[in-house]
Amino acid sequence: MFQIIPYLSFLTSGLGIFFIFFLTYRYKHIPKIFWLISIIFSFVYIELYNYALVSKHILHVLFLFRSPNIVRAFLPICLLFYVRSMIFPNRRTPPIEYLHFLFPLIVIVGVLPDLLLSDVEKVQILNAFYLKVDDLLLRPIGFFPPAFLQPVSMLLVMTYSLFALFLIFKAQFMYGPTFTYVNKHSLLWMKLLSLFVFIYFGIEFVSFYNLYNHHVFNSGAQLLNCILGISLFCYFISSPNVQENMDGCIVTEAQSPASLVPDVTSIFPTILDPYKRDSEAIQFEAVWQDTQCYLNPACDVAMMAKQVALSPSKFSSQLKKYYGISYAEFSNRLKIYYFLTHVTHFDQYTLETYIYQSGFSNRSTFYAAFKKYVGVNPSFYLKELKYSRV
Repeated sequence: MFQIIPYLSFLTSGLGIFFIFFLTYRYKHIPKIFWLISIIFSFVYIELYNYALVSKHILHVLFLFRSPNIVRAFLPICLLFYVRSMIFPNRRTPPIEYLHFLFPLIVIVGVLPDLLLSDVEKVQILNAFYLKVDDLLLRPIGFFPPAFLQPVSMLLVMTYSLFALFLIFKAQFMYGPTFTYVNKHSLLWMKLLSLFVFIYFGIEFVSFYNLYNHHVFNSGAQLLNCILGISLFCYFISSPNVQENMDGCIVTEAQSPASLVPDVTSIFPTILDPYKRDSEAIQFEAVWQDTQCYLNPACDVAMMAKQVALSPSKFSSQLKKYYGISYAEFSNRLKIYYFLTHVTHFDQYTLETYIYQSGFSNRSTFYAAFKKYVGVNPSFYLKELKYSRV
């Protein structure tokens, strides 16, 4: 018990912390990502607590005592809100749904007496645990009776994870086969995450049962949970299709999968009114096409305006007059068009290289623009384009 498990739990929590840093650095501009970060943090905290408890390091960090009960209570709510925000990206959360946080608030109040115990009292309780492994289960947790809060919380987490799976399948049925086809990687990720939560706490529940009824600590269960956690982190890191859709699933119009590769000419900015295509408009169009200033990631409205010998404000007004769009949309459309028209030559370097060659300064801006104007994420598009040419 005291030899292998602490290191496994510490390794899993350490990898989880790196995963949280990765998510924060890469997707901090996406609000819904913080629901996922909260889920991962919950597992990191629980594994760190397991490490501290089993290795006796908790005697030096007594503030951890009983605190996982609070984290465990918040985890299923974060899972529910994350899955909902992903599969229904345009749906606003009704205020009544925040009642889900009622149980975690009850847990906070309920365990408060244990959290406020003196350090001497906490040490006495922990020393009793090290003498008798099921001692903690025989004690009340704050205002809660013995052996009540942990199994109830675990069962609640498992119920929420099943409900999250139900929502995913419901969205597939509601939006149809095209939605499922376009978002198959994102849907698989959410299914794996929900299933992981269910299995993780199912194993925890079995461990609790063995400890309470048979007074046996199940080290194999902890080993399996660590393997599951590490596998989940690795799957996300190695799945670009999942990462490209972290701002939510793509809800497409009803169409067949064969028609998902769009006509690139529809993305290229064109003058709206043929009658406005006078000599000034033709000259304006010719200059920016020849200079291709937009392929420079540092190109802004001032630099583009300089190419056509106009002030930034005059340039913006001309764009509105001829194309009916803002500079940001104008520039992004040109970059995406360049990317799409040169995609057949993208076979020597990484996707990152071609993103920069198309004028984008970072992946996040590229993904957002690509999904907005093309309707799917880049990896999906490239795969479909490859299949359409076979």
